[in-house]
Amino acid sequence: MFKHIIKGLLCLTFMWSFLLPASAENSAGTPPDITADSAIVINADTGTVYYEKNADKREYPASMTKVMTLLLSLEKNHPGHIVSVSHHAADVESTSLHTGEWIAVDQLNYLMMLRSDNGAATALGEYIGGNISGFAQMMNDKAHALGATNTHFVNANGMPDENHYSTARDMSVIVRYGMSLPAFRKIVSTKSCGITFTRPQTTRLLYNTNKLLFTYDGAIGVKTGWTKAAKGCLASAATRNNITLIAIVMHSATAESRFTESAALLDYGFAKAQSETQNNRSNTIGSGRRKIKAA
Repeated sequence: MFKHIIKGLLCLTFMWSFLLPASAENSAGTPPDITADSAIVINADTGTVYYEKNADKREYPASMTKVMTLLLSLEKNHPGHIVSVSHHAADVESTSLHTGEWIAVDQLNYLMMLRSDNGAATALGEYIGGNISGFAQMMNDKAHALGATNTHFVNANGMPDENHYSTARDMSVIVRYGMSLPAFRKIVSTKSCGITFTRPQTTRLLYNTNKLLFTYDGAIGVKTGWTKAAKGCLASAATRNNITLIAIVMHSATAESRFTESAALLDYGFAKAQSETQNNRSNTIGSGRRKIKAA
């Protein structure tokens, strides 16, 4: 008799282990230890925050700035317009452009986002805003309209300036908006492509600087960033099991750690999201069973 009672209790315990929701924190495990000064992971569809570290701390965004430059370029919707590269655009650090070259806006978009070409960003800023200060005002207006109120831009490419800053949370807001636009998603997910110059008539092959596109399962963007002042920055996005996450890391220790830390944060975010989904499903099942019992 006693053995039958014990067996019955064990069976009940086993059954309840499936019916009761598991802790999301326990299922997701411990957050990764990262060197980045600030970081955040969010659900691109719902905005749910799965991880944050100093997410409202002001940091240099480096070339993640180009996300906003791309948004304004797409917003103006002049992909075929030809831009003549100015001396200023050709003279900035880390550019492959030369004074007097002609290149279409859509080609500059790819050059800016894949190769992280600073001159391409400057050329776009000058073309769209008339000059860089005018374009920076457009950038700030757009950022604040999106809710990124702790952000201030002074240039189109992210070169260091004490008045050029953002936060991990603000960058996630800006990137999340970008990822809602098909044209934006297409560009930031491109691993490689050729771009054509109108004058001289040449073609250049580009490879994306975002290593996660080549190494992380489900990666779909977004933008790298690096300067001595900003250290390693990365806005990344990935989709798994119909869940899309956005991760931002700022001031990571090295150029390489921005990738490994972003991958670890995305893994953690997916585990949290999956656990959340399972908990919601378990709660729904449990609620349904209680209703049936009460009836």
